[in-house]
Amino acid sequence: GAAPAGRPRRAGGGARSEGGGPRSEVGGQRSEVNNTDTPNLESRTPNPEPLVTVTTEPPSIQSKPVDLRLRRDLEKIVEKAGQMAADSAGRQPRYLAPPEVDRTARRQFSFSRLSGELHVGANVPAADRLDETASPEPQLDPRGLGTLVHAVLEQIDFARPGDVQELVERLAPEHLPAEGLDLNEPIEMVGRFLRSPRAAELAAAKELYRELEFLLAWPPEDRKTECETASGSRYLQGFIDCIYRDDAGRWRLIDFKTNQVTAENMASVAAGYEMQMLLYALAAEKILGSPPAELALCFLRPGIEHRFSWDSDARRRVIELVDGKLS
Repeated sequence: GAAPAGRPRRAGGGARSEGGGPRSEVGGQRSEVNNTDTPNLESRTPNPEPLVTVTTEPPSIQSKPVDLRLRRDLEKIVEKAGQMAADSAGRQPRYLAPPEVDRTARRQFSFSRLSGELHVGANVPAADRLDETASPEPQLDPRGLGTLVHAVLEQIDFARPGDVQELVERLAPEHLPAEGLDLNEPIEMVGRFLRSPRAAELAAAKELYRELEFLLAWPPEDRKTECETASGSRYLQGFIDCIYRDDAGRWRLIDFKTNQVTAENMASVAAGYEMQMLLYALAAEKILGSPPAELALCFLRPGIEHRFSWDSDARRRVIELVDGKLS
């Protein structure tokens, strides 16, 4: 019979293979090697092209040098433009003029968690101040101090506070970038709050939420006209500092403030946050399905609180305040 292709054929009983290759006998068994069938690897594998070429000679540059006169002309144009801008002698093209803003087309508004003011869009202007009665030269930037204290109270475990100083120092660079600052003020504010009855309630709360963001459609559903429903709602955005459910199952909403207030002027300062707190209560009521039992501003410097009522009169009041701001 025929042998498989590529294998040598042996002549019956012959001592050599057809290809004349060497033969060996081991234990009475014969094996043959056909030299003509051994592949030539060098002839079948071409030399590959090098992937990297290393040279010590500088490469030749084919492009022509830039005409120095063009560079001088460009410098003159830039210099002239700068002079015209300084003299206000330039003419602004019509297509570069800022577009007119349709204030009635705005759809999203946000509350500053620090100042209690209602602002357009999601960003809060940096000019917002924490306190109208702040000292002329505060030791720490008031805005940075406020955001630092809020960040600490967002992360701290009220049941097991741990090392307050270490937490303040760790978070401080994100809010007060200057080095070598005295951080006793925020450490004392947080420590004072942790010793308060309010902190004890937070430690024992059945549910606790911090920095709770909301987006509230405006006007409320029960006040929408057909025109407003067709054109789409506006939206009010805010962050509730803290809301928790006490042992009796009642929800309580609090907001932290770092203002420099006293017991004598606390009511007047708190009045500036009325719209913010009432709107937060309305948003919480929509989220929870039940009205909050308490609205409280926690002034951390003196360690005192101001409370707002939340009832049908307060609901009407917040609608009037917000509508007045949006109109």
